[in-house]
Amino acid sequence: MNRIWSVAGKVTGSLFLVSGGTVSIGIVLAMLLSHPPGWAIAILYTLLIFFGLAPSAIGGLLLYMSSIAKRRSIQDRFFRLLQLNQGRISLVEFASAARLEPAIARRHLDQWARECFADFEVTDTGDVYYIFSTEPLKLRSATGFEAFRQALRELDRSF
Repeated sequence: MNRIWSVAGKVTGSLFLVSGGTVSIGIVLAMLLSHPPGWAIAILYTLLIFFGLAPSAIGGLLLYMSSIAKRRSIQDRFFRLLQLNQGRISLVEFASAARLEPAIARRHLDQWARECFADFEVTDTGDVYYIFSTEPLKLRSATGFEAFRQALRELDRSF
């Protein structure tokens, strides 16, 4: 589902960004070249804000949100594959499951391997397997807000 939102966000965001940018450039050029009277400047500024800058900002926000959705989609596929294979993932499996090029898949796996302190296993055929721990996260015993802060730090590391 995140993949669908990612593509829809990219298309819609791009349309908003391009149309808002085009309208903004047109209105600014009209203001600079025609030297309109004061009442017309107020109308042009209003048009610039509502039909130029606002759609551009919405388009930028949609593009940003679609990149987050894509990242979450890749992460969801990673965790599903991690659960299915009990912590043992090969680059080829992950690249095909996440529909990524092997170089990009390797970047993601290397990053998660550093964050989660994963081990590596190389087979006789040269395939590299990433071995992740399947144990649940254990927090050290702490009182009050210390446990809450530690949980937030662990959550932040997972992203």
